[in-house]
Amino acid sequence: MDELLGGDLENMMFNMRRLMLDNKPHIKKYNHYRKVHADILESMASYIFDGKYDFDKYISELNKDREVSSVEDLKGFDLSSDNPDDVSIIIELFVYKNLKEVPSVTEIYLEKNKFKNADKVKLLKAMNESYVGLFKVTDIDFDNAYVTYEDVFTHKKFKVIDVSMSTFSKVDKDNPIYMYNRVITVDNISFGTGIHCNLSYRNKEFRKFLEEHDYKKSTDFFRCLTLYEISKKEKNKRVRYNTQF
Repeated sequence: MDELLGGDLENMMFNMRRLMLDNKPHIKKYNHYRKVHADILESMASYIFDGKYDFDKYISELNKDREVSSVEDLKGFDLSSDNPDDVSIIIELFVYKNLKEVPSVTEIYLEKNKFKNADKVKLLKAMNESYVGLFKVTDIDFDNAYVTYEDVFTHKKFKVIDVSMSTFSKVDKDNPIYMYNRVITVDNISFGTGIHCNLSYRNKEFRKFLEEHDYKKSTDFFRCLTLYEISKKEKNKRVRYNTQF
């Protein structure tokens, strides 16, 4: 998770490591597409928070027997545009496809041909085909900044580039790293979008979720919200954005 940075020492270590990695071809490609992704999200965040995305209209179209039938049902999750962690969840829920009945901002941008730049169009398509899930970290390649994610429920694996996690973290079988994240794959590289939802296996509520969750009957939308509510109670798991990627 390239958001897991904090303190001057960590930042110094991170910057030194970036100098060592930045000449590698896959890291150059990663840096480029992370910058393109940040530019796209800046545009999409404005689209959402400037009122161009009609939450009430889209949510009201959901079937009454689904997990949510109105915007009122979302208020219990207490998401605020003033909280940067909440904003990352709002962006995840509506920028990407999480409910089949609700168009994502990515779909709207593609339909309206919002971008002409070839790399932005390519990344938009990759965002539309991205994969979201609850992942367990199973391997870390320090030398090449690769981290292997395994979806807890589907067992699909992704080898993603994650400079800060590969720098500061290690695989611990007694206390595995879990996160809810979205993986984008473009030009043969994969990276996580950085949803602020990190979980500890020591958390009893999270372990209960793992034991009881019905993956096939739940939507990505509510899986994200549920896990975020659990993760917010993990004070030692709070995160902040690494704007240097």
